[in-house]
Amino acid sequence: MEDKGRNYQELLQLRKLVTKLAMEIDVKNMRLFHMEERYDQLSTTLDSMVMEKRKLQQDHAREIERLQSVILNSEKEKRELEYQRQQIELRAEEVDKREIQIKSKHEKLDSLMRELEEGGDEMQCLETLNQTLISKERITNEELQDARKYLIRTLQGITDVEASIRIKRMGEVQITPFRDACLKRMPSGDWDMKASELCSSWQQILGDPSWHPFKNKIVNGKLKEVVDEDDNKLKGLKSKWGEEAYKEVVSALLELNDYNPSGRFVVPEIWNYDEGRKASLKEGIEYLVQRLTAKFLKRKR
Repeated sequence: MEDKGRNYQELLQLRKLVTKLAMEIDVKNMRLFHMEERYDQLSTTLDSMVMEKRKLQQDHAREIERLQSVILNSEKEKRELEYQRQQIELRAEEVDKREIQIKSKHEKLDSLMRELEEGGDEMQCLETLNQTLISKERITNEELQDARKYLIRTLQGITDVEASIRIKRMGEVQITPFRDACLKRMPSGDWDMKASELCSSWQQILGDPSWHPFKNKIVNGKLKEVVDEDDNKLKGLKSKWGEEAYKEVVSALLELNDYNPSGRFVVPEIWNYDEGRKASLKEGIEYLVQRLTAKFLKRKR
């Protein structure tokens, strides 16, 4: 019986021990569970912190790039501002110089104005004299024009084809180039009549104000009206009747455009044939005097 009682006591103690151990295990398991939960939370937090750190590093890198770009732009703007400052200083210096020049001119102008005010009577006399000279110049020009017209009428009555000073009909087409061209193309035909027809026909064409074979061209840096070599009529003339006939028509066209562009009719002019230019009134008078002197001496003999 004593053995049974002892075994029972040992069994109770063993059960208590097992129960205690089980409770301790449950407590430890609970603690372990809480520790695992805490670990998971810490792990999640750590992952979040790592991601946040990476994001901060990326943001920091972008900010560094932005700051570097700002610095570069700032340097560029600084250089531009420095250049603009220098330009402004140069302009300011130019303005100062210009201001000094204007001030000097104003002082000279004031001085001249005082002199003019002081010499008002003399200025009035000079103005009167100037108006008189202008009037006399206009009258003289009119007289010279009348004298030139009279000289032209006089020379038109002289038929000396060998004289160096004689009348040239500006804008008149000469028949000689057309005769030469017709003679080459139709030596056995009526080339003389054909040349006369061509010359007359081209004279009529030149007299047509609606035909304007000119174009604008830059010559020596200036805008100038020149003959349009691509004009269909002129191209046809050169192709069919040759270079000389073409040059004759162009020469007459230029003369008409110079002397009478609106009316397009032939204008008589005193011409120096030796030098190929318009003769002066003096040259025309000298020629008439020489001619009259020669006639007088011939009659005297």
